Amino acid sequence: MTVDEETPLLSSPPAQNPDNQLKQESAETEPKSTRWIVYGCFIGIFLAAADDSIVVSTWAAIASQFNRLSHGLWLVIAYNFGYCVSLPVYSALCNVYGRKDILLWSYILFGVACLACGISTSIEQLVVARVVAGISGGGMISLVSIVITDLMPPGDVALLRSYANVINVAGRSLGAPIGGLLIQTIGWRWSFLSQIPLVGVCILVAVYGLPASLNQTVSAESGSPRSKLAHLDVAGLFTFTLSILTLMFLVQSESSSPGENSNVPYILVPIFLAAVIAFFLVEAYWAAYPLIPLSILKTPLGGYCAVQILMNAGRFALITNTVPYFIRVKHTSDVLASISLILSSLGVCIGGLFSGTVIKRTHRYKHITVAATSLIATSFVAILIRWRNGCLNWEMVYLFTIGLGMGVIYSAQFVAMSLDAPKGALPTCITTYYLSQQLGLIIGPALGVAMVQRVFGDRLLRELAAFGEKQLVQKIVNDARFSETLPEAIQETIRAAYLRAFQFIPVTAVVFAVLTMGIIIYLRETRME
Repeated sequence: MTVDEETPLLSSPPAQNPDNQLKQESAETEPKSTRWIVYGCFIGIFLAAADDSIVVSTWAAIASQFNRLSHGLWLVIAYNFGYCVSLPVYSALCNVYGRKDILLWSYILFGVACLACGISTSIEQLVVARVVAGISGGGMISLVSIVITDLMPPGDVALLRSYANVINVAGRSLGAPIGGLLIQTIGWRWSFLSQIPLVGVCILVAVYGLPASLNQTVSAESGSPRSKLAHLDVAGLFTFTLSILTLMFLVQSESSSPGENSNVPYILVPIFLAAVIAFFLVEAYWAAYPLIPLSILKTPLGGYCAVQILMNAGRFALITNTVPYFIRVKHTSDVLASISLILSSLGVCIGGLFSGTVIKRTHRYKHITVAATSLIATSFVAILIRWRNGCLNWEMVYLFTIGLGMGVIYSAQFVAMSLDAPKGALPTCITTYYLSQQLGLIIGPALGVAMVQRVFGDRLLRELAAFGEKQLVQKIVNDARFSETLPEAIQETIRAAYLRAFQFIPVTAVVFAVLTMGIIIYLRETRME
């Protein structure tokens, strides 16, 4: 069977009798009602995508309330960590227990996670709840692709998948500004609790809208559920999870104040390297059904994944530090600081639409990708130069141009990846491609927050010693607004120390953009028919 745009994102069972029966049942259903069922599932996609980015603008305020700002990066990356480790598991669970049941339990688990986030009494509880939200969010986004393929006529599959992608991008883009607005108006707890009614709507859609025949794929395969779950690459999943966890603990230890966790890196670095090596060995020689087949990474897919990791890491290293920047440097409100992220979100949407239009007309994608990467690198250089002593309001436009370039790259690179995917491997390539995006969303915020907090803390120790206020460093680092209560002279010292630390963000992002440019130029453009 050939693989095309109508192939499910996650691996699904071959088209056998139950699938044919499902297609026939969907065809007999009123087309409009089936389409509205799919639209109902789009609500879940938007919720999961927005929840992914909602803490981008709120993490500093949340962590400050717990007086744990130096540990706030866990709030940013916890969701993406859960998403990454759960994505490969949903493929196996879906084939064993059916699409409907697994999607329904994803909704239920997500509702529980939102409730747990809203009632958390410590940052540790909140981080665990965010991981659970990421685990459930992975199913809410990825399983809808299979549902669309199973329910809709072949002619509508590609169109509805494009709608789902737009909803996903919109959710990720709007989550940050929505989070900033909610935290200023109703508080950060209600930014999570307010999602529960919409989760209830998704549950009702799954229970009463999705046909029971979505679960009949279980009987289409031979073997018991246990034997089918045995195909899951448990060793690969464990080593992958261990690699991400140790990397996060390592970065966290480096963002701590001087003198804290001084011996931790000597313990974590060997564990991290061993876990990474073990993961590649398992995927190459042990796993019968690897999470990431290393053979396809030798194709152009490896380059496209590297681009997604680098560019997402650079962009989100900046995005996660944008709100703290405006709070510490310009003393703006949370709402005004979060509004700056709307420009980035708007740029992503416009860039994606522009890229799609250009590619459709010219049947070329490489030239606009090079132009977009150049625009992003130039914007980061402008931020490095212009934001080093504070910025004027109009200079928020750099966030828009970065988003514009990223929107072009998202669209163009997905087209390129689809064209270069090995025959019969498109679903695996798409899953690996999305996984690389999530890795960038983990690495970028973690490195960005760690670099800023570490340099900021070190400079405060040196600068405040002259004022005899060295004991205030922990409070300043862990509460973004604590400095507003201090004398003006100390505030200026704190502001200068933060500006110096923030410079590492655009420098790192420029390096990532240059590396990305080299990869894009190296990759050959595949001609579109």
